[in-house]
This record gives sequence, C-alpha cells and structure tokens, in this order.
Amino acid sequence: MLRKKKTSVFLSALVLFSAGFVNCSQELPLKELALAKSQVERAERLSAEEYAPEEYTEAKKSLVSANEFAAEEKASDSKKSADYAISKAYDALEKTLPKLAAKSREEAVAAIDAADEAYASEYTPEEYKKAVSARDAGETKLAQADASLASYLREDKDETAKELKRTVALQEYEDAHNQFQEASKISSDARKVALEKSGGALVKSADEVDALLDKAASYSKAGNPAIDEEKARVASAREDIQAGKLKSADEKIKAARLASASLLQDSIKDHAKNRNAQAREVVEDANVRFGELNAETYLKSNAKESYASTQENLGASNESLQASGNLLEQDKFEDSIAQSEEAIRLAEISIDQIETLKGKNNVAKKDRKTIETTETTTTETKDTKASSSQVEELSGGWKRYTVEKSNPADCLWRIADREDIYSDAKLWPRIFEANRKSIRNKNLIYPKQKLNIPPKTGKIGKAPKQ
Repeated sequence: MLRKKKTSVFLSALVLFSAGFVNCSQELPLKELALAKSQVERAERLSAEEYAPEEYTEAKKSLVSANEFAAEEKASDSKKSADYAISKAYDALEKTLPKLAAKSREEAVAAIDAADEAYASEYTPEEYKKAVSARDAGETKLAQADASLASYLREDKDETAKELKRTVALQEYEDAHNQFQEASKISSDARKVALEKSGGALVKSADEVDALLDKAASYSKAGNPAIDEEKARVASAREDIQAGKLKSADEKIKAARLASASLLQDSIKDHAKNRNAQAREVVEDANVRFGELNAETYLKSNAKESYASTQENLGASNESLQASGNLLEQDKFEDSIAQSEEAIRLAEISIDQIETLKGKNNVAKKDRKTIETTETTTTETKDTKASSSQVEELSGGWKRYTVEKSNPADCLWRIADREDIYSDAKLWPRIFEANRKSIRNKNLIYPKQKLNIPPKTGKIGKAPKQ
C-alpha cells in the first residue's frame, strides 16, 4: 500500500514536471506524456503490479525516462519512451483486467449468495434486486469484453483498428469489474439489514413451532418419533439463524410448522379418543354401582340428601360423557377432552358417594348391640378426628379444615358430615358459601386446600383472620 502511494505521488510529480514544457517547446510530446501517465496510473489502480508485474514495471520506467528526456528537451527520445510506456501499460492492463474481472465476479456471486442466505430477497427486496441487476450488467460487459479481446487478437492487418479493439476490450473489462464491485457492496449492505430485521422474527417463529410440538408431545404419552424429528429440524433452523443462513432457517421452520400442525391434530385426536373411552368405563362403572342401590331405602332414611347428591353428580357425568362423544364426532377434540375429564371427575365423586351410602346402609342393618359398639367406636373416632391436624379451631365457633386426598376423597358434603364439623352432610352449602372466593366449583376441591368452616347455625359472616 505504501509502495502504491509513493508511485502515485511520483507519477503526479511527473505530470507537473512535464506541464512546465508547454511554453518552452511546442515540439515536446505533451499528448503522449499525458496518455502514458494516465494509463500507468490506471494500471496501478487496477492492481497490474499484482497480475502483470513485469509489464507494469516497464511502463513505469519508460514513463520516468520520457519525462527525463522532456526535461532535457529531447523531444524525439521523450516521445519514444512515452509511446513505449503507453504500450507496456496496455500490455499490463490486457493481462490484468480479465483476471481482475473474473475475481470480482466471484466475489459478487459470493456476496449475493450470502445476502440470499440472509433472506435479503424477503427483507430488503429492492436492494437485493439492485445487487442482482449490477451482477447481470457485469456479466453482460464481461461477455462483450471477451468478444472484443478475441476480435483484437484476430486482427492482423490494420494496426490502428487493432489498437482500437484492444482499447474497447480493456474498457469493457474495467466496466464489468466496476459492476461486480457495485454488486458486492450492495449485497453486503442488504445482508446486514436483512440480518437485523429478520433474526428476531425467525427466533420467535421457531419458538412458536416448538410450543406446538411440545403440546403435541404432551398428548402423545407413548412418544412419537415424528415429533422428535421436527424438534431436530427446528434446532437446526436455530443454528442456521446463528450462522446468518436465514433463508435456510425460514424454510426449515415453515416445514416444521406445517408438520407440527398435522402432528398436533393427530395427537389430540388420539388422546381425545382414548380419554373418551376411559370416561365411558368410569361412568359405566358408576352407573352399575348406583343401580345396585335400593332407592327406596335411602329416600326414607337420613341419607336422602346424600343419595340425591350422588344421583345429581352421576347424571352430570353421563351428560358430560354424551357431550364428549358428540364433540369427538365433530372433530372438536380439545373440547371433547375437557368433557371427558369432567365426566371422569364427576363419576369418581359419584363412586365415592355410592360407597359411603353403602357403608351407611350396612350400619343401619346391624343389631343394637353392634350399633352400641359402633357408637362407642365412633365416639372414640370423633375424639381422634377432633384432634386431627386437619381441623384447626378458630375464634367465634369457626374452624379451618385442610383438604386431604383420601379414600373416599374429600368433598364438601363429606366434610360437613364429619362429627368434628357438622355431623350433617346437607349443611355443605354453608361451607361453600363461606369459601366462594377459593371454590369456583362446588364439586371441585384440592388436597391441602384450606377451607374456613363457619358455625353450624346463624349468619355466616366472615371468617376470623386467625
């Protein structure tokens, strides 16, 4: 670089020096000297020192000699040296420009490919088109230059025509080189803008597809190799994003998104069918158990409310099962799953209630001695329950009850029926009313949930803080 800078300074000095002869002698070859200087400078600018070092060195030396002869007013010698400098400069350019144009073409193609990988055609379409147009213009000029150079080499009669053809060919090569350089610059800028614009959008898109695949996997309990393949595709797309290959990443994400939609639909469909079948089994079991109860026996006993509650829950579970089947036929799979879950939950509550009713009926059939024994045991159990960590005494007759998962499962009417609570299942609405903020569905409470239990009678009011 330093060498080129020195050469440029030197050549400039030569022109200033030769310009001083305008008034000294009109016979000096001023036109030849100026042309020699311009072509040597052109050769230097176009890297002739790299591609044609011998020719470039000869041209530069001859230019120096031409100016020295001019200083000595040796016009004839000055003209010979200037003409030779021009000739060697053209020789250097002839050897340099085809190679330089070919190299700049490779760089332009690589730059456009990189911009294309960054999806510049999508995110900076105008700039991308300009780059492609500049490359195409360079290709056209390069083809013209090759044809002109071939024509020059075939010319062997008219020296003037021959030199003219070479001059045209060299200019066409230089024009092609400039077009390729322009294509490279525009492509690089377009790639930079595309990376800034699209990187975040593609990452977000990849996240969305991963979420769909995760959802499909959650429904596919046994696992699905096809889901794993799509997850790997998205992971590969993320690697492409990091490498700036946004077009490739976009294609992979689009393919994975299309596949994930189908996989999710199939997974939900299979899960909906399986869950509907499970719900049908549980509901049918609850129906059979309920059918074994003697309705008349319970309706004439103090278990009438419990029997009615069981019947209500069982009826609701059958309705949910029916809805699940209807939705399944309509391909509304997620809604069908929700109804199946509800049918199973209500049927399981019904089964717990049925077993409790059977237990109460068995107690009623025992003889008095057995009942007395049972009452004694119950009294002991009552004391045990009262001291249980599930029930915490509060002020004003309030209590706090911690729900547990037991067999049978806790529910509001069963809690109300406890001896340490109300000993009356039909008072469960008091518990529901006191805990409306934490219980949205009277049939759905959770293990470890803490319920405020108001006094058995009187206005419910608000539970004490402690």
